[in-house]
Amino acid sequence: MSRLSSAPLTSVRCKLHAPAPRRRALFWSLNARAFLVLSLRGMSSRNRSSPTASAHPISPRIPSLDGLRALAVLVVFVGHGRTDQGQWPGYAGVTVFFFLSGFLITTLLRRELEKSGRIQLTRFYLRRTFRILPAAYFTIVVSLALATAGLLPSSISGWGVLSEFLNYTNYYIVARGYESLPPETSQMWSLAVEEQYYLVVPVALLVAYRLGARRTLVGWCLVSVGLLIAGWRVFLGLNGADFDRLYFSTDTRIDSILWGAALALLMNPVMGDAAALRGRLVRWIARHLGLIAAVAIGTLVFSAVVPALSFRLSVATTLQCLALVPIFWFVITRPSGVIGKLLNSRVLVHLGVLSFSFYLLHKIVLAVIGPLIDAPILTDSISLLVSVLVSQLVFWSIERPFTNLRVRIERRFLSRAATRTGNSGAAQPLTHLTPRGYSGMGRRIHG
Repeated sequence: MSRLSSAPLTSVRCKLHAPAPRRRALFWSLNARAFLVLSLRGMSSRNRSSPTASAHPISPRIPSLDGLRALAVLVVFVGHGRTDQGQWPGYAGVTVFFFLSGFLITTLLRRELEKSGRIQLTRFYLRRTFRILPAAYFTIVVSLALATAGLLPSSISGWGVLSEFLNYTNYYIVARGYESLPPETSQMWSLAVEEQYYLVVPVALLVAYRLGARRTLVGWCLVSVGLLIAGWRVFLGLNGADFDRLYFSTDTRIDSILWGAALALLMNPVMGDAAALRGRLVRWIARHLGLIAAVAIGTLVFSAVVPALSFRLSVATTLQCLALVPIFWFVITRPSGVIGKLLNSRVLVHLGVLSFSFYLLHKIVLAVIGPLIDAPILTDSISLLVSVLVSQLVFWSIERPFTNLRVRIERRFLSRAATRTGNSGAAQPLTHLTPRGYSGMGRRIHG
């Protein structure tokens, strides 16, 4: 390689005085030699890096997921709006939220285990606290203030308010209904499901890792539990359980989160798991992923629009979660396609960033604006715009400042603690997870 790149300058100068045909030949010869040198150098640098480091493109965030989050919150908004007459499948948006949450959080936990061999529970719960509680508590306070001012009808009880502050709104609804909650905050039930789930899962993953459980075994256990929960819903429905019991309870709804977590452990496109798979079936799936994703989208839509309540409360969410597996693979690994460009457009990505505050506040906005306008479509359109604006203000004034505060606390206290224990492998924030190659350490939970 050195001989190719170090021809004496004197010989080149002499050849430049040759006739025109020889100069042209010299030009192409030198360019060919330069191309060969650069190619060999590129191959050498790639060989020195990880053998699978280029399996996925490097990106500052996981592609397409903010767009999916935006579409999910819009589906929920339409379901709560005044235009819908009760048939819009808003619940499917919640299923996407749950699945996405399980996938993202479990990817974060797995990556931390892979990087440091441990899960810093203090760091994990600090992040959950500063991510979730400020905006949630702000929503509760706004609801209480509007109720006190007479702008929202209410019959609030102290126990109802406490259920939202302590994240057991879902079971409070099952036991006592919506009436004594702060007005237009019943959507807190889904937040309660997630927080109850995440009280257990990080500890369970850490215990499984300490016991030497294989990552794939844990993933298939999550799949098994998800199927059992679907059967549990059917059993409860056949034995007279009402809507609230089947729809709001953690034990009947966490399967959506479990399916997302299982995808993160078994076949995670962000962690490069496909590189560890072999066989004709895998190659066939890779070649036809677009077709499989199209069928999955059709399945998701069909399962969402079937109006039968017995179907929606039993196996619909299971079908939706199964459909989301190839959809997630497709949109994450192919962000440059038509669907990928749509999901990664600036409007949808930004709405995805605002989606948490939007989800919390949109029902309050609809309730305040609804009595002022008679036309349902106009009401929903104005409420959508106002919800986005309010969410942006909450993001600026509450979410981002608390995120910055959390980062400062981590750097000042948790990073020092990790250094003292000889472990500086702190997990990166969720927004900085990037698709990458599989490291080959796939036998345990930590990769």
